[in-house]
Amino acid sequence: MMQKISITFAVAAICAWLAPAVAAEFTKSYEACVAIIETNPNLAFDTALAWRDQGGGLPAEHCAALALISLDEAAEAASRLGNLAVRTDAGDGGARAKLLTEAGNAWLLANQWENADAAFSAALKLTPRDAELWTDRARARAARQNWTDAEKDLTNAITFEKSRPEFYVLRASARAAQGDKNGYKADIDAALAIDSTFPEALVERGSIKLEAGDKAGARADWVQVLVRAPDSRAGDAVRTRIELLEIPNPDAPVPALGVLPFQTAPALTGGRPPR
Repeated sequence: MMQKISITFAVAAICAWLAPAVAAEFTKSYEACVAIIETNPNLAFDTALAWRDQGGGLPAEHCAALALISLDEAAEAASRLGNLAVRTDAGDGGARAKLLTEAGNAWLLANQWENADAAFSAALKLTPRDAELWTDRARARAARQNWTDAEKDLTNAITFEKSRPEFYVLRASARAAQGDKNGYKADIDAALAIDSTFPEALVERGSIKLEAGDKAGARADWVQVLVRAPDSRAGDAVRTRIELLEIPNPDAPVPALGVLPFQTAPALTGGRPPR
């Protein structure tokens, strides 16, 4: 699961208290600021600060935080996003939860797991039925190898969205880390029941087959990953695993179950149009 920063909250927040014409101008300025980040984050940051000094308010501060992420200053960006969430002009509970979620993902990028957990926990108090948010907090807990609580968070995510195969694969990983092979296999089966071609689930099923001595079955699953998602992390993982099959050494290591899913870091990018 890769979460992208949403710019929706900023537009909603300014439109709540500005006249329509002024709100439209703020939105235009915000989108222009965010558009610069991809090509020149330093310029975007300077633009955001200049706009802030001219009364750009929360949208300007948010653009500055996004620019800092692109400048590899994730911790500073996370701190700023968390501060934005408590401002009086941050919008309603849903908007504040989005800011806190963004802060949490920025803390993950900064490898500050406890701060990420705290931000996600605060967001969950505002939007407790947000399945994506439960998986975000599970990532923070998995990073600290708190597999028991990570599994609980993923179970909550599945409660709210039962049709997301990636949630089952993530929970399978947490269960594998705790030695629960039956639960792990059940979740991989559940993921593939939803989407029989889901790459991360095929990676794991291949490992299950290999562990059982079914090299041909493992190869078949992993080749399918290469066909469907050659440039993904799953694709990279199966290339290594297929190579292991070619090693004529009976003592060659068998890929560990459940290793891949939590290796995917959150991607925080701005500039997505409001929904």
